[in-house]
Amino acid sequence: MRFHPDLHWRHLAERLHRPPHAHSVAHSHPADDEADIAKATVYVSTVALVLLLIVLAAIAFGQEAMHWLGVK
Repeated sequence: MRFHPDLHWRHLAERLHRPPHAHSVAHSHPADDEADIAKATVYVSTVALVLLLIVLAAIAFGQEAMHWLGVK
């Protein structure tokens, strides 16, 4: 997900914290915003799941390696 270079963090914060009815109709596309939020949520969830699987695999491998080495 890329941000437009002219879009500053202050504007992003205003978009997140402003009530939906305060947006002007000409500048807001709620379906597009919801689609972007859904994409970002899926992306973050997928990255978190992959990281969790990598960590669990590393832990399992570490336990097996300790077993092979005879560490008690």
